[in-house]
Amino acid sequence: MDFPKTKKDNVADSIHGISVADPYRWLEDGDSKEVKEWVEEQGRYTDSFLRNKTQALFSDELATSYKTTTVFTPTVINGRYFYTEIQPGEESRVLYVKRGIDGNPLILLDPNEKDETGKAPSLDYWSPSATGKYMLCGLSYGGDEMSTMYIIDADTGERLQESIPNCRYSRPQWLPDDSGFFYKKNPAPGEVPKGENQLHVKVYFHSIGTDPDQDELIFGDGRPKDDMINLNISPDGRYLAIYVSNNWVRNDIYLYDNQEKITRALIIGIDAQFSFEFLHDKVLLVTNHKANNYRVLSASYEDMHKNIDEWKLFIPEKDYPLKGTFATFDKVILVYQKDVSSLVIAVDHDGNEQGTIPLPPYSTVLKISSRVTEREFFYPVTSFLFPRVVYRYCPDDDTYVHYKATESRINPADYVVSQEWCASKDGIKVPMFIVRKKDIVQDGVNPTIMYGYGGFGSSQTPFFLRDLVPWLERGGIYVVTNIRGGAEFGTAWHQAAIKENKQKSYDDFIACAEHLVAQKYTNPEHLGITGRSNGGLLVAAVAVQRPDLFGAVQSAVPLIDMVRFSKKGMAMRWVHEFGDPNIKADLEKILSWSPYHNVHEGVEYPPTLFTTAENDTRVDPYHARKMAALLQSVNKKNKILLYTEKDAGHMSTMPISKMVEAQSLVLTFFAHELGLTI
Repeated sequence: MDFPKTKKDNVADSIHGISVADPYRWLEDGDSKEVKEWVEEQGRYTDSFLRNKTQALFSDELATSYKTTTVFTPTVINGRYFYTEIQPGEESRVLYVKRGIDGNPLILLDPNEKDETGKAPSLDYWSPSATGKYMLCGLSYGGDEMSTMYIIDADTGERLQESIPNCRYSRPQWLPDDSGFFYKKNPAPGEVPKGENQLHVKVYFHSIGTDPDQDELIFGDGRPKDDMINLNISPDGRYLAIYVSNNWVRNDIYLYDNQEKITRALIIGIDAQFSFEFLHDKVLLVTNHKANNYRVLSASYEDMHKNIDEWKLFIPEKDYPLKGTFATFDKVILVYQKDVSSLVIAVDHDGNEQGTIPLPPYSTVLKISSRVTEREFFYPVTSFLFPRVVYRYCPDDDTYVHYKATESRINPADYVVSQEWCASKDGIKVPMFIVRKKDIVQDGVNPTIMYGYGGFGSSQTPFFLRDLVPWLERGGIYVVTNIRGGAEFGTAWHQAAIKENKQKSYDDFIACAEHLVAQKYTNPEHLGITGRSNGGLLVAAVAVQRPDLFGAVQSAVPLIDMVRFSKKGMAMRWVHEFGDPNIKADLEKILSWSPYHNVHEGVEYPPTLFTTAENDTRVDPYHARKMAALLQSVNKKNKILLYTEKDAGHMSTMPISKMVEAQSLVLTFFAHELGLTI
């Protein structure tokens, strides 16, 4: 291939006595003119292959898929219903409120309206106050996720004067009288070393109508800079639970007493995860302490300071993982995950089971929208073949009714979803979902895209394949793998593939690919793989390890250089998942699978499309840049392409037009490389 020319330097580091080459170190400086020019040239090169009639066709079809009302789950408070929707032709979610289930909606925030600079914001999060009088909204620009928080009067839609910057996914917790709220805040630029403003999170309290610069610091002073903090408040506003962790396998709980104005350590130093669900007369403790699949304990407010071994058992551990607990005025809704699909059980506040909520097969309940002050609640259900359907629990007659649904252009009856299992390298059985048209013949040549993640205890449950509709309609197969590193089967499934055992994620994914070939769904020539973030690392790693097994690779916003990943921003938090390159034993393991360090001259690697975003504050775009350059230096015939999204970040909260454009390029790449009939 006639790739763009890329400078290659003779750079190597000696780490723990190990020489580690890094010939494309210069591509880490995204601010340099030389790197920017290189990115532009790579973009033009990618465009020359992917911007064509096929891409235009896919773009039109994807745009049509989005030309429908997309619904999201309402939150009800005191007769007010807060919700977001995307109407046909809109780019982003609009935030509404209405009084009564059949009331007239009032727009509280429309991110589709551009500001005085000509830019439209992203609505990162929203949080109504305890009585519904106010609404908090986090807005950011260009995908950087560093929101400014605004307060809106829910009766008039007017913004209050005060605003609070640097509130990245702040998760505010309101006092019951709406007089103020607790929130998380990041440091302002210049307050900490460059690149660390995603760290150093602290907890503050803001009183409505006061200057945010005078907000009281509640927690975080002198704490480790890589603290990850979450908050939860009791219904009476007295207790603020502060969950603190530095990894994805354990956390501590501190309790701030808003009456005594003191913070106490409540659960400290136990290698497990804990969270509270505050009820009116008791506290529920959800934990995997002595329970791989989680259990629920309970204690009165007076007894919650006792050792957790003295708490009462509220819900025992089941044979499948508990993924969430959600309290209403008189129920606790337990969302389980059985064979990677949702199972929802309702109990009363004493733990007595009241029955299961009916769900379609192979479906996912995304989240229960409930509040402990309300009996009514909503829940969204989705699957591979239908988009979000929102259901409403009506307490007056104790029924679950259809509320709203996002329309779909596909007929589920034309497709089949199956769950199949394969044996990984060490014999562990690993499941996958296979989505395809009913009339597809297993003749070994079907164009197939296989997706995986396998990290951070994140479960890959059924989700609607809206962005894959053009692929499925043309007879393409889509596969979702449930490899170790996720939490599809509890804590042990996650911890089986972290740090020194990270290779097990890759072994599982390779085993799934070999299963698809053995069962004649496809063959290596027609098998593509895709993953995002940690999943981008996954597909890059297995493509380097088994270049013979895959016909195309799309690696999105990926980690790639695993020797230097922890040196940028929040990535230092991830050493507990991948290992710490500053420790020799960890470095030796990392070097055995890090994609950037396992590319060899004389090997032809599969056609690969790296997609990244210039404002990604989670995974720096340099990872994709360096790997694209390295693979271009060794490949002789297969394409290595790099697409950099402008004014976008790590998450997929970008406007619909940008999502359509990016996905149409990905589908064009896979269609060409895997032989999909257009």
